[in-house]
Amino acid sequence: MVLAQVSILVVTALLLSPALAIAEEAPWQLQKESDGIFVYARSVEGSSYNAIKATMLIETSPERLSKLIGDGDGCPEWRAMCEFSEVIENASAHERYVYTVLDLPWPASDRDMVLHTKAEIDTGTKTATVYLQSDAMRYPSYEDSSGYVRAQTIGRMVIHAVSDQKIEFTYIMHTELGGSLPVSRVNAGLTDGALQDLSRLKRLAEN
Repeated sequence: MVLAQVSILVVTALLLSPALAIAEEAPWQLQKESDGIFVYARSVEGSSYNAIKATMLIETSPERLSKLIGDGDGCPEWRAMCEFSEVIENASAHERYVYTVLDLPWPASDRDMVLHTKAEIDTGTKTATVYLQSDAMRYPSYEDSSGYVRAQTIGRMVIHAVSDQKIEFTYIMHTELGGSLPVSRVNAGLTDGALQDLSRLKRLAEN
């Protein structure tokens, strides 16, 4: 089924940024809106960094979106911070491990992470929910990561096929970037980055 095929592909790369524990009690606050893309933020208990939620409708086919996202290596095309990404293990048809390197602005050190992604598909509602969580000690381990700071992330994405040519896309993510970074600047950058990345993905998918 088309939706199942898309979810397997989306599992690996869409979610390249963001949570260790998303505080369900904190209300979402709209931060940015442009071209039908809405970006929200909220605080996370025990963390200095905000969780991010983004929603949009994409006028495209599932096949087109899956091609852009790729098979775990598609994120550099549309995510500005994603320098490198590849699938390092296929645990099952709906479960993968993806290694990713994030390019942070100088003088901050670049980050890396291993994402464990798993999809659940509801064919009745034509919805795929993708859960992701980092595995900090999985290959390549922190000690062998060539000087990268190991980031940790948790989140979920919901991909709903409204029709054959329209997809409702939502993601909620939070990332602990590790190291010493200016919190206010990082939080602002997460909001701006989410809007820019989704704008790029939407533009590529609809053209």
